[in-house]
Amino acid sequence: MQWFFALRYLVSRSSHSVINIIAGVSLVSVAIPVAAMVILLSVFNGFETLVKDMYAQTDADIEVSDIADPTAELRQQVLSTPGVEHASFVVEGEAFARTKEREFAVAVRGADSCYFSVLPIESKVVQGSTTLALGEIDKAVMTADVASILGIYTTVTSRITLHTLRGGDIGSLMPINTMRQAQLHVGGIIRSSHQMKGTVIVPLRAAERLFGGSDYKLYIRCNQSAEQVKKQLQSTLGADFTVKTRAEKNSLFYQIMRYEKWAVFFVALLVLIIASLSIIGTVIMLIVEKRDQQQTLLAMGADSRFIRGIFVREGLLISGIGGAAGLIIGVVIVLVQQWFGIITLPSADFVVSAYPVELKATDIITVFITFVAIAWSVSQIAANSMIKRRL
Repeated sequence: MQWFFALRYLVSRSSHSVINIIAGVSLVSVAIPVAAMVILLSVFNGFETLVKDMYAQTDADIEVSDIADPTAELRQQVLSTPGVEHASFVVEGEAFARTKEREFAVAVRGADSCYFSVLPIESKVVQGSTTLALGEIDKAVMTADVASILGIYTTVTSRITLHTLRGGDIGSLMPINTMRQAQLHVGGIIRSSHQMKGTVIVPLRAAERLFGGSDYKLYIRCNQSAEQVKKQLQSTLGADFTVKTRAEKNSLFYQIMRYEKWAVFFVALLVLIIASLSIIGTVIMLIVEKRDQQQTLLAMGADSRFIRGIFVREGLLISGIGGAAGLIIGVVIVLVQQWFGIITLPSADFVVSAYPVELKATDIITVFITFVAIAWSVSQIAANSMIKRRL
């Protein structure tokens, strides 16, 4: 019954035009921040997914470290774990890359033949291939920034030499004799990314010559939940090995992204709260205008609680219509951007050409519950401040 009266008061033709105008302004003032909240949360979702996809190309689903001896038995033990699809031994370090004319310090990642099954990057190859060895010939796959600095423009005849001091003591007379080196043909060039910038991927045997064969890691690709596979691996391998998922390796970065997302949400929430205050004025003006009808309802047996309920629902109707309109507008804008990419990024060097967005049902539910709670609160304030309790 209270909803019926509230709807009648809202659409009644006897209401003054100024109240209708104010109610319309209140609708718009609620719709805009609600739409903004949906859009902003979707943009952060899109960037979060984009970053996770970028890390997925450079970091394995699971990483096992503290490996002293990369045996075939250990690999087979890992591969027999349910959920493990591929596994590759890796050695990482830093070296000095040199060509005939140029030199550059690089990050070296030594990997076995299964590496590109764990981290497939064929789509990033701009020249050559990802083959790391051809018989006894070692090949290097480098990022485009390394190739540019070293002056390598073709993979056909180019070679590099990697130098490192790891594993040797520097002598006082001839320190060059203590340096380790590996000569490699350039087999492929891949696009640079923030995670792989300044990187050269070489065969595992070449990395062992450079770094002395220590600090091995095992990169693992999963076909099930990485968290579940991690628990099984840790139980199988024991406490001597450290097992981490990609999310655990980059936990700080992911936390910062989530904090930024919800910080923006609360800023938009503050705007919504301020905009919702206009509903108080609208409800108060309706209470004043409908004073005669209130007296009639009291004469018919209604109490002040019933009348307050009418105007609380009045505020909920106003904010509900505005909030629903905002949700629809926000969802439509996000879906259009998600499907057609109308709004583009200013930089042509970015990994995507359009602003990434991703619509999540949890965000829509969160925004819906938020504006309903705010609408109910401001409507209660307006009704309780104008309609006193009657004994």
